[in-house]
Amino acid sequence: MSEGGIINSSTTRMLGVPSGESSWMHKMFPDRYAKYYMLVPAIVYILLIGIFPLLYSFVLSFFNWDVAAGKPMTFAGLGNYIELFSDWRFRVTLLNTVIFVMASISLEVVFGFSLALLLNRKLRGQTIFRVLLILPMMTTPVAAGYTWRMLYHVTNGPINHILGLLHLPIIPWLSSGSTALMSIIITDVWQWTPFVFIILLAGLQSLPREPFEAAAVDGATRIQIFFYVTLPMISSILIITILLRMVEALRIFDIIFVMTAGGPGITTESSTMYAKIVGLSQFRIGYGAAIAYVLMILSIIFFIILTRILPTEGEIE
Repeated sequence: MSEGGIINSSTTRMLGVPSGESSWMHKMFPDRYAKYYMLVPAIVYILLIGIFPLLYSFVLSFFNWDVAAGKPMTFAGLGNYIELFSDWRFRVTLLNTVIFVMASISLEVVFGFSLALLLNRKLRGQTIFRVLLILPMMTTPVAAGYTWRMLYHVTNGPINHILGLLHLPIIPWLSSGSTALMSIIITDVWQWTPFVFIILLAGLQSLPREPFEAAAVDGATRIQIFFYVTLPMISSILIITILLRMVEALRIFDIIFVMTAGGPGITTESSTMYAKIVGLSQFRIGYGAAIAYVLMILSIIFFIILTRILPTEGEIE
């Protein structure tokens, strides 16, 4: 008897399965296909949670379906998309999203890379510093939003209290259209700079030491080593980090919803928040789906352009 047969028979006896039924099950589900059976739950999950909603929402984007009015679903063709490109509110929210993504990710990369370079060397207490630096990332976005909302409070917030002690003007952080988006960007930078820091620090520590030692022997300065040795060797990791952060930043919702709810006015409203308002508050399901798909298409185009613009490791060398 084969080893698989011995295992199967002993296992079925332990489970109390009759031998005849075990033989039938073994014929229906042979061992050589076991690896495919293990994939079935994951495939079902992807189909139900990922593929089906994606396809269903795409179909809905071609229909007018006003749930609140109780009207039946009617085919609209490209009507929702045509209306979308003439919607001034969508253009404003898209501009807010682009500004948020570009500003927050640029600052996160600069600060995260700087911290990674600083803690990549032997420093006393560097383990404690690393633990403290990753704490903001462990906070949920809702908790981070509420925390910074209290910090930004005009009258009772500690930030304005410190400004008052220094005889500096009080800033309406979240109640002014000129500072609200900047305040949200600061919150996002505070929370997600540790993410960039961790990835880039791991990348720096995985680099071989020989090129750095050779550059130092040749008399290269630290700036020259950074631009001609460090940056080319870590460029691929840096590009992946930027793309990962862009995927997350483009669908920003929770921090904005908690801190300003898109206000004042719509000065901090993102495109994902606008899609939620249209689809789940105004119950225009088809138009909300169209907003989400246009945002997804624009994101894909933006990613393709970014990967073309950013230099690869070979191009930098």
